[in-house]
Amino acid sequence: MESISANAQIRNFFVTHGLEEIYTHKVIKHIAVFLTAMAIKGFSAKMTDVEEISGQHRTTASYFLSKSPWDEKPLKEIIKNQSFAHVAQLAEQTGAPIFASIDDTVNPKTKPSSRALRPMGGTAFHHSHLLGKRVWGHQVQAVMVSCGKLALNYDLQRYDKTVQTKIDYAQTTIGNLPIPETKAYVLADSWYTCDKIIDACAARGYHYIGAMKTNRIIYPLGIRISIADFAQHIELNDVDLVTVNSKQYYTYRYEGKLNGVDNAVVVLSWPKDAFKVAKALKAFISTDTELSTAKILEYYACRWCIETFFAQTKDTLGFGKYQIRSVKGIERLWLLMSLCHLLCSTGLFETLPFGLGLRSLRYDLIVDRITFIYHSAQLNVPLAEVIDLCS
Repeated sequence: MESISANAQIRNFFVTHGLEEIYTHKVIKHIAVFLTAMAIKGFSAKMTDVEEISGQHRTTASYFLSKSPWDEKPLKEIIKNQSFAHVAQLAEQTGAPIFASIDDTVNPKTKPSSRALRPMGGTAFHHSHLLGKRVWGHQVQAVMVSCGKLALNYDLQRYDKTVQTKIDYAQTTIGNLPIPETKAYVLADSWYTCDKIIDACAARGYHYIGAMKTNRIIYPLGIRISIADFAQHIELNDVDLVTVNSKQYYTYRYEGKLNGVDNAVVVLSWPKDAFKVAKALKAFISTDTELSTAKILEYYACRWCIETFFAQTKDTLGFGKYQIRSVKGIERLWLLMSLCHLLCSTGLFETLPFGLGLRSLRYDLIVDRITFIYHSAQLNVPLAEVIDLCS
């Protein structure tokens, strides 16, 4: 009697993406165990979750992440290549643009005592936009590629401020994005909006759409003035009312020079019920000057998929709950989480939203186990053997 086989869809996913040609059977088995553990229950990113699913001791799973000599670089390249390929194919079929959204998040951790023998590696103080303060933990930078309703994680890596700045990371990442064959945009919040990022996008064939801080300088009629100060001179008869995702905004459109940018569109925006309220003012830049104001705001809203990715992976894949000590182990776990996201979104014989794909895979894995037990009973397999094979 053989042990329960990995879910057929997971095996097919490995074959389709060539993992079995790169990694040994032992490594493939470990990866399958992690994907199964992530899918079959609410994964807390603790090795006890893997132990419950596979029956192997948690130290074995921990060793695979932190010390086992397998090369994670090919797996990272597979995730990047396949994510972009799926999105590019959809863009070609539908005529919709490709979006590459860049953002970062902080995973807070408990600051260790000065006497701690094994503190968690790679941690430092980082500013959390969500919490509005500096916290101890890991800052993670990510890129999501999307088209229409399909959004896939392209890159996920730990931010180390001793090695590079966020802008350095974004420049390098944009410089390595595949050159698009259709219309494509890089989307980012105001922390990334600068001439270096805009130039990197242009060099790679991407337009840039991003939020802007309202202290940025524009030059209406050649006059040097900040966006916030200029907004005070705008009256109701100067603005247009646009609807974006069922919400209405008053908008003012400026096209011209910015510091470091020869020509771009800047959109000033207020919610309909908060016109000229200083704290309600938002500004956005687009290097694609042919886009309408409504389209600029609509396209920028597509950046929300990366916020959804952070929230979903923290909630369902334990992205913020891990307790692994080594940097290598943590980064490998993140990589397997990205692989699980790709599997659930594209590897179940159709493209699906991640949450729906995860529920579908979870159902299939449970059915596999029940089917195995049912067939074992029909073959009169001893109960002790069935329990042993299911553990």
